[in-house]
Amino acid sequence: MWRQKLATFIGQYDHPSWGITHSERVYELALELAKQQDVDVDKDALLAAAYLHDVGALEPYRQEGVDHAERSAALAEEMLIYVGFPPKKMPLVKEIIMRHTVSAAPPTSIEAIVFRDADFLDFLGAIGVARILAIVGIEDWTPDLKTAISLIQRRCQELPGKLLTRPAKRIGKVRQAEMLSFLAALSNETDKLENL
Repeated sequence: MWRQKLATFIGQYDHPSWGITHSERVYELALELAKQQDVDVDKDALLAAAYLHDVGALEPYRQEGVDHAERSAALAEEMLIYVGFPPKKMPLVKEIIMRHTVSAAPPTSIEAIVFRDADFLDFLGAIGVARILAIVGIEDWTPDLKTAISLIQRRCQELPGKLLTRPAKRIGKVRQAEMLSFLAALSNETDKLENL
């Protein structure tokens, strides 16, 4: 029951990069990473975190000067109570949300580890390129195409080295190669990115 209520709630926010499809991809990939390591995870906590981990970056919840993970974690408890989520699982949901960003302290629970890896992987590969290009002119940190391509280059170089699990590292290599191939083709077609 709470799952459908939460999906309906998040589904109303049609963001091109942090929408419900991103949440669903991250959830499914986190489960797959856990399965490949033969570890049990709390699927309820992972699903709730998947739906809510970026809510603090969305209007009307965004707050200037507040990290979106902190804002999302702060909002999560109220939202989860409203949909009838099991209260005893809320601390794990909040940990997963707080630890999912590049700047966060390394996660400790297996749920937070596989979730962070899954979220990072969704910023790599073809989907990573598509997600960044989808927010050009929408988000202040991607005001134009050149800035977005620079961000793609940084993500391509930085994120694979931040992956923690073996399965994520394997997937990360494939997705990094996809991004490098895209960047090489773009460079060839734009006079080394001068004519974007």
